Amino acid sequence: MIRGVIRLFVILFFAAQLHAASLQIRVATFNASLNRTTQDGLPADLRTTTNVQAQKVAEILQRVRPDVVLINEFDVDPTSNAFRVLSLNRFHANYLAVSQNGLAPLNYPYRYAALSNTGVSANADFDNNGAVVTSYSDTATTGQKDLYGNDCFGFGWFPGQYSFAVYSKFPIQTAAIRSFQFFKWKDMPGNVMPPGYYSTAEQNIFRLSSKNHVDLPIEVKPGQVFHLLASHPTPPAFDSTEDRNGRRNHDEIRMWKEYLSNAPFLSDDAGVFGGLSGEHRFVILGDLNADPLDGDSFNSAINQLRNHSLVNSAPNPASAGGAEQGALLGGANANDLGAHANDTAYFSPGTGNLRVDHVLPSKAGFAVTNSGVFWPASADPLYSVLFLTTTIAQNNQVTDHRLVWMDLTLTPVLSQCVRNLAAARSGNDVILTWGSQAGITYKVEWSTDLVQWSSAPAIPVLINANTATATDVGGAATTEKFYRIVATLAE
Repeated sequence: MIRGVIRLFVILFFAAQLHAASLQIRVATFNASLNRTTQDGLPADLRTTTNVQAQKVAEILQRVRPDVVLINEFDVDPTSNAFRVLSLNRFHANYLAVSQNGLAPLNYPYRYAALSNTGVSANADFDNNGAVVTSYSDTATTGQKDLYGNDCFGFGWFPGQYSFAVYSKFPIQTAAIRSFQFFKWKDMPGNVMPPGYYSTAEQNIFRLSSKNHVDLPIEVKPGQVFHLLASHPTPPAFDSTEDRNGRRNHDEIRMWKEYLSNAPFLSDDAGVFGGLSGEHRFVILGDLNADPLDGDSFNSAINQLRNHSLVNSAPNPASAGGAEQGALLGGANANDLGAHANDTAYFSPGTGNLRVDHVLPSKAGFAVTNSGVFWPASADPLYSVLFLTTTIAQNNQVTDHRLVWMDLTLTPVLSQCVRNLAAARSGNDVILTWGSQAGITYKVEWSTDLVQWSSAPAIPVLINANTATATDVGGAATTEKFYRIVATLAE
């Protein structure tokens, strides 16, 4: 109330002039199974343009056309910086940027290949079989290689197997990337590490992330960033009654729950503590190896994220193919509780089809406009894209996972675009100031009754650096006056 108290109300709404076409992005996650049995296998396959599996993966991506995509099970060689991005760049140049089946090529100027715990020797007996396996010979059998993988920080036959990659049409703020490859499982309070299974020495070195947990800030427009939270937790299988993998999967998923809650115990690979503080745009992407209702997850692991107060879990990406194949496969599917239309993986009858690949956006900063799973029904001509040859069989799939996509319209994040709002009186004028944000346009509206609002006559908004100032000339001459700031994403 002027002549005593200035009352301020900040109300963020989406103005009519917001154009969804210029502010909408499509994000996707895809476990493409671009993993090989040797470290030089994937770069060799991607050296040419003729690898059938890579062609099919690229075709699926060219059909869905995501602006940002996380590809799980993409081998990354950590030997050097050049080797680290070799497959990343070859897949782009020889497959994504090349027309597949007459489709328009894709161009992703910004790319990221994650370092991974898979295949990295721990010099420990993590599988408790009484032997520490730190290497294997060129003539090793599959079983011998598995013994090596079981004793690594993350299962793999060589460093970087089953890692992941990100392709983006928007800049990745590389200097702000945070990774949690080395975070110890024991350092998570209340962890569910199997009691008595690992020795004290093993607990002291055991890394929580089976691959890596990475936060990649991506700038869609100047000043408008979202955090891509990428990971690929271990499957809750391939263990015994101790359920070490199921428990690890649970806490790998919990890692993101704690990150969203800015847990102080989290320490990234650069030694920086904490997670995201305050309101942020984010999208959790990945094959999280956890179904909300079915499968072998420990203690409903994925619901730690789906039930988080900051996560929008309302969208349920679906496909006609998932619904069809869930009924046809039989086996474990007969007892499933979840809708098969939402499944994202086509496994064997013993496992059943499951919803394990997830796109989980923040409530803040996004409006979901559409979503889906690329899984055509068998009568659809595109059904054949899912298979390596004309043989339609579970063991002839390009990958046993399906791409999941979501269309997101950017909306302003209140705590970022209007910060530290303050009012002051100068004679008969009212001066409003607040911290502003790039990519946002502002308008001041006023009211005398909190019912009828007006922006006429216009109150000019001046922005200097990151501070906005609006002066209502003569505003203090009114008995009572209320203000609100209208924030709109600029085109």
